[in-house]
Amino acid sequence: MARTASQAFSWRQFRVMLRVIVRGEKSTDETGMGLGGDDAPQRRGMAGAAGAVLRKVGIAVVMVLLAAMFAMMGYGMGLLGVSPYAAFSLSAVCVVTITVLTGLYTAVNTLYFSRDLTYYLTLPLSAPSVMWAKFAVFLGGALLGDLIFAPTGVGCLVAHGAPVGSWVLSVAAYLICALAVNLALMLVCVPVMRFSRLAHDKDRFSRVFGAIIVVLALGVGAGSQFALRGDGLMTLAAGADELLSGGAPMVVMGLLCPPTLFARQVLVGGASDVVVGLCGMVVSTRLYFWFLALMARRWYFEGVQSLQGGASKRGRRVEGAELTRATSARGSLAANLARDWKTMTRVPVFFNQFVLSSLLMPLYFVVILVASGFMGVSQAEEAGLDPAALLDLVRSLAATFQLGSVELLWCAVGVLGFSLLMGFSSYSFTMGVSRDGDDFFFLRALPMDWGAYLLSKFVSPYLLSTVPMLVLIVAALVVLGVPAASGACLVVIYLGATATLGLLSLGLGALFPRLDWDSEAQLVKGGGATLMVFAGIVVGAVVEALPALALLAGAHWAVLPAGGALALAIALFAVECAALAWWVLGPCARRLSRLER
Repeated sequence: MARTASQAFSWRQFRVMLRVIVRGEKSTDETGMGLGGDDAPQRRGMAGAAGAVLRKVGIAVVMVLLAAMFAMMGYGMGLLGVSPYAAFSLSAVCVVTITVLTGLYTAVNTLYFSRDLTYYLTLPLSAPSVMWAKFAVFLGGALLGDLIFAPTGVGCLVAHGAPVGSWVLSVAAYLICALAVNLALMLVCVPVMRFSRLAHDKDRFSRVFGAIIVVLALGVGAGSQFALRGDGLMTLAAGADELLSGGAPMVVMGLLCPPTLFARQVLVGGASDVVVGLCGMVVSTRLYFWFLALMARRWYFEGVQSLQGGASKRGRRVEGAELTRATSARGSLAANLARDWKTMTRVPVFFNQFVLSSLLMPLYFVVILVASGFMGVSQAEEAGLDPAALLDLVRSLAATFQLGSVELLWCAVGVLGFSLLMGFSSYSFTMGVSRDGDDFFFLRALPMDWGAYLLSKFVSPYLLSTVPMLVLIVAALVVLGVPAASGACLVVIYLGATATLGLLSLGLGALFPRLDWDSEAQLVKGGGATLMVFAGIVVGAVVEALPALALLAGAHWAVLPAGGALALAIALFAVECAALAWWVLGPCARRLSRLER
């Protein structure tokens, strides 16, 4: 290994390796948090080609929509009087935050957990050529994903009527910042993978780092309420501007992304300032690149060598005597529920994707609401208002949510919209059957109650995603003083929306299960998994369409009395839940009982 690492870099070999890695490398994301290439067996023929094209088109559409959303946000900030530099600062803070939260997963997966990396080093290739090809692939993928934030500054410039040259300058400065923060990430990744025993135990690394992501995400959400005061786009942009303006936050941002120290000079200075600022951004980024070259030349292949024998492995299968005990000692529902829960918690990929991810959104809202409450009290005191009097005013407004009132209908519409936002959790239901993979056919050999099997696939994700949020909703209703009957109706609306969404997603996943994966990471990442997440929103819109129309018929169009519209919406949810439960536990269960390889 040491002799190979000392070989000279070759541009020709670099280009060859770059093409090989992009087109054919098999990576294993043992964390289950990445969205890299899907390395599951691909279908051949027209169907396989069409599926691959549709996945790529779908991902491209999603990326374009996200970029358009940030462009419109920047345009809106420009109309509100936000400066282009403040909008640029917001995009820079966003890319640094996302990279810090999730980038290490992608970096470790791309640079180390590769089935082909050891094979490359047996070929007549220089090790530096292989190393820089791997680095280039990671940086290219990272920059491609980071592009979604770039239109924020451009949209603000358009609103201010700036010339096209300013757009190009803003995008160039943003790309330099994105490159620098990913280089900083690699500067952390290389020594961690060389010296950390935790990183070499991929199962432990996955669980620990998944928990760290949850804590950091909650901390960012809560901290943003205090640092940015959470009262609109103008304050959001102003808060991002403050982070890059001085003090400890600027120092931290400067270490994570040195070009941000020169961004103001580039975007608001004269011609000479622009040239000097761009030179400063390029030189600081080049300095990080130089540090990475020194560090990687010494430690990268030592880190690769320490991972030998640690390639992707299938998660522990629950079978044999353990499976017999799990399915015979208790009732069918309890046995299936215990088995599915053990699978999700024992396999790091599934634990991160289906347990931590399901808990993250409710916990995030809890932290945000608590932080917002403290900020509201603080701002009321600064304005000379008595917080108790302010709370009484809010409770007096909540008291108008009486049965038969239009205000209650609009609140119910808001609950439906919130349930639609939580539709991302439908991914856990859709993948319920697919989680079993080949183990499903072991279960086929047992005297299974397939209705209980599917019901267990509904209970776990429903409790994880719904109960924490339900506790929060009930607490908010009590604190705000919403009448008990009205609050109960809102709770029923929320439970009905989440239950119908979960049942429909579970049924679709049972009709079209994906059981031919070799590694758990294949199931939860890649183009298909990404599209499945966004398909949850579409499914949520379908199941909530009729109850939403019933509520709007009373709240907006006034063609139904308010009480009748609320009763009709609840009745529609009851009918939908009953119909979907019959469909899942009947036809879908019978189809699974006949499913063969």
